[in-house]
Amino acid sequence: MSRFLPYLLAIGAVAFASVAGYFAASALGVGNQAPQITTTVDIGSQGPTGPAGPIGPSGPAGAPGAESCPPGSTFGKLVLNGPKGQTAILTCIVG
Repeated sequence: MSRFLPYLLAIGAVAFASVAGYFAASALGVGNQAPQITTTVDIGSQGPTGPAGPIGPSGPAGAPGAESCPPGSTFGKLVLNGPKGQTAILTCIVG
């Protein structure tokens, strides 16, 4: 029993850390905001490359957090339909 004790303690510590991380994430509310809107973009065949545009000004610093969007935008799901399949990302959508 004594030679297995370090292994049992290590397994118990990993299990405790996993449970503690789960409860901490649940308490902080990280990752449980549902998208408020869904935007779908259909991507067809690619045309010729256009000229580069001018560099815009830097935007204001954002609020900390995984799902905080700047004023004028909404947290949503962006769906991209392409020739090789579909992909979706969660992002801030303006408009």
